[in-house]
Amino acid sequence: MSIEVPIKTAKDRLEDLLEGLDLGETITLLGAEGTPLGLLVSLKATQTAAQSPTNWDACWDALSEEVSHAWKSEKDAVEILAEMRR
Repeated sequence: MSIEVPIKTAKDRLEDLLEGLDLGETITLLGAEGTPLGLLVSLKATQTAAQSPTNWDACWDALSEEVSHAWKSEKDAVEILAEMRR
């Protein structure tokens, strides 16, 4: 999400504006003529980014199974990559 806000509005509501942003989202600060003068980028980590799986092996195994079931080629991924690099 990226929003544009006049500098005067940002000055009065900066904390509220930043509160509504997630990590990496931006606010473009506009001057009196509507021209961009600055960019604010949120560094606040989202709740989902802060959570990490406790059992990485189980997550990777589940992903492996999901990919295996969806794989449609007769060749495996290593063979395909080897052909692409030639």
